[in-house]
Amino acid sequence: MNSKFHGVTSLLLEGLAIVIGFMAIWQVNKWVGAFYAVLILISVPLVLYAYCAKCEIRLTDCRHVIPGQITRLLPDRDEAPYNFRDYMGLALAVITLVAFPQPWLWGNLPLFILFWTCVAVGLVQILMKVCKGCGNRKCIMCSLRN
Repeated sequence: MNSKFHGVTSLLLEGLAIVIGFMAIWQVNKWVGAFYAVLILISVPLVLYAYCAKCEIRLTDCRHVIPGQITRLLPDRDEAPYNFRDYMGLALAVITLVAFPQPWLWGNLPLFILFWTCVAVGLVQILMKVCKGCGNRKCIMCSLRN
């Protein structure tokens, strides 16, 4: 299977994990669930802006397909090497998406297992299939894999 298949399915798995986290929270407290929804609406564009918008192949050969197209809607960014602020924006968004629902997932073992299975399988796909051979020479993940 090609890397774009794995790019799209890895995003679907990571997205499913976020939905599972949202469901775990929503079942317990709708207000906190709504707050997490707002965090999702902030964090996903932050990932796209902080990281994807600087990718040198995002418009021509995005291995995840969808983010490359979405970045066309964002303000232009130089395809310069990633800097500390880019990495911090990415880390803040990803940590928020993954860490925030953990207390509620702990209270629901099946959702906890499903959440982390989706995250792990998606991450393995990214590291083993998507990054391998990726043309974004500035990405630390791709440079480690190639």
